Amino acid sequence: MPARAASRRFRHSLGGLFLLALLLLPLLHLWPALNGLNNAHLDWLIRQRAVEQAPDPRLLLIDIDDLSLQVLASEAGKWPWPRSLHGELLEYLLSQHPKAVAFDILFSEPDQFNPDADSYFAEVLQRSANTYLAALVQQADEGSQPPLLRDYPAATWQAPGQRGADDQRGLLLLPNAFPSELWRLGSINFRPDADGIGRRYELYRSFADWRLPSMPARIVHDLTGNLPQQQSLLLDWPGTSRLPYPRLPYAAVLAAARNQGEPLAAELFKDRIIVIGTTAAGLHDLRPTPLDTLYPAPFILMTAIDNLLNNNQLHEAESWLELLGPLLLLLGLSGLLLREQLPAAFTLCLLGSLVLFAGSYWLALQGTLLGVLPGLICLWLLLAAALALFYLRRRQQLQDTIRLFSRFMDPVVVNQLVSRDDPEALLASKECQLTVLFSDIRSFTTLSEQHTPSEIVHLLEGYFSSQVEVLFKHQATLDKFIGDAIMAFWGAPLDNPQQADQAILAAMEMLDNLDAFRRDYNCPDFDIGIGLHTGPAVVGLVGAKQRYDYTAIGDTVNLASRIEGLTKGRAHLLISAATRETCTLDLDFVPQGEHQVKGRAEAVMLYEPRRRHDE
Repeated sequence: MPARAASRRFRHSLGGLFLLALLLLPLLHLWPALNGLNNAHLDWLIRQRAVEQAPDPRLLLIDIDDLSLQVLASEAGKWPWPRSLHGELLEYLLSQHPKAVAFDILFSEPDQFNPDADSYFAEVLQRSANTYLAALVQQADEGSQPPLLRDYPAATWQAPGQRGADDQRGLLLLPNAFPSELWRLGSINFRPDADGIGRRYELYRSFADWRLPSMPARIVHDLTGNLPQQQSLLLDWPGTSRLPYPRLPYAAVLAAARNQGEPLAAELFKDRIIVIGTTAAGLHDLRPTPLDTLYPAPFILMTAIDNLLNNNQLHEAESWLELLGPLLLLLGLSGLLLREQLPAAFTLCLLGSLVLFAGSYWLALQGTLLGVLPGLICLWLLLAAALALFYLRRRQQLQDTIRLFSRFMDPVVVNQLVSRDDPEALLASKECQLTVLFSDIRSFTTLSEQHTPSEIVHLLEGYFSSQVEVLFKHQATLDKFIGDAIMAFWGAPLDNPQQADQAILAAMEMLDNLDAFRRDYNCPDFDIGIGLHTGPAVVGLVGAKQRYDYTAIGDTVNLASRIEGLTKGRAHLLISAATRETCTLDLDFVPQGEHQVKGRAEAVMLYEPRRRHDE
């Protein structure tokens, strides 16, 4: 059957789509555009997690904010300020016994115009055992040769850093304003991911086997002696505010150090980890993060310290876990598509997506990021492609069905038919109640002898065309032409409760049409007989590989043919008792007696339907 072959091809196409989806599933994670969407979803999860997190109160920012820049402008001028101010501030802070003081400020060159300020700051640094200075790893210009790492001061590589081979090179921006023996270094590099958003903090910056610790790693190592061994930290942000940690304006703390303005309680600084940095917009120390596109860099540094102190870093789910959920959904979806259960397939995609989104949300609250968007997009792409395949198949089926049934039925009826039913169901073989019509030209052999072959062909074309119009008018299904005979039926492919009525009316109009045909073709001896019978029959596509026809087979068809053969010498139209019993027309049914027909043991009662005004 062509339907079976088409079904096999369709299933093979669905299988190919599934295999393609399996191939795409891991590859979609590498697609930059899709990575952007996935990162946006992960950033949203990070923000939801951040809502639940509280900043460590041991961290404090001394903020070089816009107010401090304004207050100190008359004394210190524009930024950068004389380093004597930092020395004065540091001296005061050290007297309050903090755990650590970290400058998120670069002191890469001596102050040529105010060397005394540098000297004062250096004196304060010399008295401190817990003050940390910033270093920066830079990208060397193309074609240039950066210095050998071994030539940098030994203090650069203090624990948890490490030295390596002598031939390695790198470009470092170090606090060269002060002697290296005063250094406690940590890099403050914060490199964004490929999409420009910073999510990770490097604990170490490696140059082959050389290793420069970051400032968070250096501080936490000195305070606790413990550090994770991974290269970077996926930051677990404390709250969604741009200013999450406690902070004091630089100018206010400096005023307290000078015993000016409001005094500050010693508890504000005791045992705190103090970071000195800027949130002022004009100093451009802002970075894009999942929380904000302009996030103050000192708070990024403090977040890394917070994470290391409290072991609160985020974790990325294993790659296999990201693939597992979508893979199971793909398998389930493919099974439903092969069974052609489209509503269930859509429901599976919808519910599966909700479950994966909910699961990723729950995992994010526990500190694990699970990227589900690439897998879900693959799932929905498979569904969309399958729906397109279903649509194309249905359109092809409709075209094939219209083409097929247009040979047997009125095209208007065919269009109504295919809009109401599944084309595949229409073509499927089924047993149903039919009313079958057989019409035959009487004495066709004699007629053929009286005319040339071309005249006979012309005559039959005119006759068949006029009678088919009548049959289509009464919604008959034209089965076939058998030589000079016409076979048609009612009741399939659409069920027709008035099939007997329409069959009788069509037969009567065919007889009426015969009179006009005789006049038009000047064939007064042209005559026909029509037989009708109602009963069960099997209808569907029947034939060989080379050709199929939509036809009816069974005893009902045979009996209708036999009844037509009994019309000779009795009436132009005869119907069986079964057809009469199902007819609701207001007609006279003239009994024509019981007759034995070949293949049936019981006699068949026949009737001639007549209009009330017929004689």
